[in-house]
Amino acid sequence: MPEHKILMLPMPIGPKSLEEMKTDLFIHRMRITKKWVAENARTTRRFLSSLQLGIPIQELEIFELNDGFSLQELHDFLKINIQNDHIGVTSEAGLPGMADPGSEVAKWAHRNDISVEVFTGPGSVYMALCGSGLNGQQFTFHGYSPVKDEALKTFIQEISAEASKSGYTQIFIETPYRSDRLMGALLKWMPENLCLGIASGLHTEASFVKTKTAAEWKKRIPVLGKQPTVFLVGKN
Repeated sequence: MPEHKILMLPMPIGPKSLEEMKTDLFIHRMRITKKWVAENARTTRRFLSSLQLGIPIQELEIFELNDGFSLQELHDFLKINIQNDHIGVTSEAGLPGMADPGSEVAKWAHRNDISVEVFTGPGSVYMALCGSGLNGQQFTFHGYSPVKDEALKTFIQEISAEASKSGYTQIFIETPYRSDRLMGALLKWMPENLCLGIASGLHTEASFVKTKTAAEWKKRIPVLGKQPTVFLVGKN
């Protein structure tokens, strides 16, 4: 009996992602996988359909990791389906398990001695760090920054103090429509001598990665609009 695995499969983060992702093995796994766990089932179906692999899209069974998903129902889905199939895991964009609940699937697999196979693909956090010029030996990813003003101010002051003291790069993200607000808050509350890295619109035509001190950014503040953006705070 073949060993069935959990397959952690990337999704594009922009129009340029697919040319890097589309290996023969990736396409093969996409073609044969019929059971899925996805942050958004519609996004996964749309992507699989765009590959034009002859997959009967409506016959796929997808457990959706929406805001109200049941952990017990997820475990039941995995336990039943891993007996007969590989199970693919996808995020809304990028690598599953990074800033999304896909890690719950990998956690279940390890507890049940099921192999996990991870595929190469775009990960905006790692791409941002690679291009930032900031400390890539020690870093902390915080996920999403706080929304409320007072909590956001405290967050920025705390990560700035940590970056100054330890030298660890502090990485975080925000919902795209709030990126300009976050940029303004960072320039208001972080020390001017600390570096702020911006990685915006990765794998799109509008892509840019740039690191400057807060003082330098204040001279010309970019408009990020609704482009997905990764923020990094660190020392020179």
